[in-house]
Amino acid sequence: MKTALLLIEFILIGTLFIVSNNNLHLNIKEERAKFTTLYYGWLGSLVSQGSQISGYVIKSQWLPPLNETSKAKPAEEDSFLYVRH
Repeated sequence: MKTALLLIEFILIGTLFIVSNNNLHLNIKEERAKFTTLYYGWLGSLVSQGSQISGYVIKSQWLPPLNETSKAKPAEEDSFLYVRH
């Protein structure tokens, strides 16, 4: 629910910025058409940039390279719950 409200708030704030930065009066037909063009261009830009960021994150190497000189311990010994029998 919070995510949906944040998304709606983000879109409304973006709408207000488009209207105020371009000094648009939405009661005039030509300016409504200009607003629609600007708004869908903005949404398209968000999707495009979001996909670029997602692609960069997916392609990133998150784990350090495995060094053959270091000896890795088994995962069980790293755990504080490991009990040696």
